[in-house]
Amino acid sequence: MSLVKGDDPLWESLRKGAQELVEKEPLLGGFVYSIILNQPTFERSLAFLLASKLATSTILASQWNDLIIDGMAGSIASAARADLEAAMIRDPACPSYTHAFLFFKGFQGLQAQRVSHWLWLRGRSVLASTVQSHISEVFGMDLHPGAKFGRGVLIDHATGIVVGETSVVEDDCSLFHGVTLGGTGKTGGNRHPKLQKRVVVGAHASVIGNITIGHDCKIGASSTILHDLPPHSVVVGHKGRVILDKSKVKSDRASLLSKL
Repeated sequence: MSLVKGDDPLWESLRKGAQELVEKEPLLGGFVYSIILNQPTFERSLAFLLASKLATSTILASQWNDLIIDGMAGSIASAARADLEAAMIRDPACPSYTHAFLFFKGFQGLQAQRVSHWLWLRGRSVLASTVQSHISEVFGMDLHPGAKFGRGVLIDHATGIVVGETSVVEDDCSLFHGVTLGGTGKTGGNRHPKLQKRVVVGAHASVIGNITIGHDCKIGASSTILHDLPPHSVVVGHKGRVILDKSKVKSDRASLLSKL
């Protein structure tokens, strides 16, 4: 989808998509206007959306909104923009930025986690844990506020995803529903997986322990990974069988060439 011209192309595209949505489905007018069309900027729109999702009878949407706006001064909004781009590029079921923004709970839950992480880093662990609890209840994901997410992350379908406290998910990774980035339960401290750039983790796969998954790895659905993987590996099956290890291929090729 090409962006329309303007000072903020992504925001202009969101607004254009929102207007088209209202014209197509007038019943959604109040919903779309409140979240996008009545908001002045992308940051304000995202804050309003998350606040409306996190609101309860004891912490009002207006209170959440003010708090989230403060967080937007950091990297949250910039990362959210990259996440929207990821949805458009890597999810064939995504028809527009507006659709992903309004309806993809993986996108919304991840942005809420970014808010909880912002609070966590500022020592507000109780409030950060409150956000974590709301994410679990509203979006069906358990994302610890201590986990670190890069930019351009796609969480597709989202239901049942668990990401532990010391997990790291670098730029351009994709996680499908039911994925667990967990600890073994045998150690404290740094105990969760580290996913390097562009890793894809299939549905219901489990990556367990303080291990490193090299960049550009692909982990098949329902696989269980308990050990480091070199870059570009492809792993399938519940026992995590490696069917392609490009680092070994390169080593074997180098060894063959040295004998010529």
